Amino acid sequence: MRRERNVAFKADLFESLIDPQLFELPKELAIIDRLLDDERFLEPIRRKLTARRGRPTIPLETYLRMMYLKRRYRLGFEALVKEVADSLVWRRFCRLRLTDKVPDATTLIKLTHRLGPEVIEQLNDALMAQLVEARLMKRHGQRIRVDTTVVEANIHHPTDAGLLADGVRVLTRLMRRAKQAGIGVRLSVRDRLRSVRRRLRRIGQVLRRGGEKAQAEVDRLTAEVARRAEQTLQEAERMARAVQRRIRQLGPAVGARYRALAQGLVTYTRRLRRVLEQTRLRLQGIRTIPDRLVSLFDPDARPIRRGKLSKPVEFGYKLTLVETQEGFISHWRLHVGNPSDDSLLVDAVAGHIHAVGATPRAVAADRGMSSRANDAALRAMGIAHVALPARGGRARRLFERRWAFRRLLRWRSGQEGRIAHLKDTFELDRSRYRGADRAATWSGEGIFAHNLTRAARRLLALAPAQA
Repeated sequence: MRRERNVAFKADLFESLIDPQLFELPKELAIIDRLLDDERFLEPIRRKLTARRGRPTIPLETYLRMMYLKRRYRLGFEALVKEVADSLVWRRFCRLRLTDKVPDATTLIKLTHRLGPEVIEQLNDALMAQLVEARLMKRHGQRIRVDTTVVEANIHHPTDAGLLADGVRVLTRLMRRAKQAGIGVRLSVRDRLRSVRRRLRRIGQVLRRGGEKAQAEVDRLTAEVARRAEQTLQEAERMARAVQRRIRQLGPAVGARYRALAQGLVTYTRRLRRVLEQTRLRLQGIRTIPDRLVSLFDPDARPIRRGKLSKPVEFGYKLTLVETQEGFISHWRLHVGNPSDDSLLVDAVAGHIHAVGATPRAVAADRGMSSRANDAALRAMGIAHVALPARGGRARRLFERRWAFRRLLRWRSGQEGRIAHLKDTFELDRSRYRGADRAATWSGEGIFAHNLTRAARRLLALAPAQA
């Protein structure tokens, strides 16, 4: 059951005995508190949480404020709960009285995953509308710049032997839990993790030593790891069938523990089987494997080659960002894999128009998004100035030498700094959530927190001038 506000927030006997100055919010946080009071921020959550019966949720206004603090100050869920519990100021910001219990970390996690990226995107659209009304962002005649970056998945560098070792470790742990629950007592479960780790260390030593025969030795050791993973996989498949038989025997009385155990065994046996298949292909000399699985825990992550010297290949998701001239991110979209940049530009500009409600005057992007089709599509939208550097003849070179074109391109280069700021301050460098939908939620939370902080700082900068 949805609970939107803490109706008894102001009525607290203990707070009346404490100096009110101890509850005073800093200027930036006070502005964000006023911005989040808008009813439009609760409407997307209302549409998502429609249940009229059941256990009440935490106040939605408390949830929004806690999630802002989490991303603004780079906190984990458990650290966030502790900090809010210990701070009078943060309690006041989150609309919690001294006698109110701070929501548990698991409650915040479940609600975050339940809302999903669609709600976060709608929250950002509501913020854009609020900023336009407050005249903090131009609606007509504005410039926007579009670029892409990579949000890395929270995984280790994938190797065939490393992925096989992950599968052996996870399946061995799940089979032990089944044994402890009294399932598959007669089935043999052998722990091969020690043997696998010994070969992983040997692979590392061979690679550090180098030499002409290093690759052949690595392939031999990887094949040995694959044989042990295959044996563990067969045992896990037998155990999965035993767990499913137990579930059928119990019928409606089956508990959530058995269902989670069966789901884990089925999921990771399938993924380990897939890793074994791609390992066999690589050992046969096939180095290019389409849709290669790079993580057992984040199966949607993909290798993305961006041509960077520091990171030739990144593992994660591609993120499209649209930035306004005031520094707000008006639209974002997370993509699985590595779609070409030129295929993302038109949709990104359309997303900005939907969020702001008006067509921009000028659009700037880098050479990767340039194409004749994109140029024509943007001009068909009514955009007067389009700065997309492209190869061409003398006429094109003369066009790109114009002052207006060069000024837009110089302004576009500043988006690299904005992306670096988002990654350093709002954790868009690496998603701590697993899976494409949850990685999109992670990215949207960071962008929403950035836009709120940017709005508060612009209001603070305008306050002396208005005074």
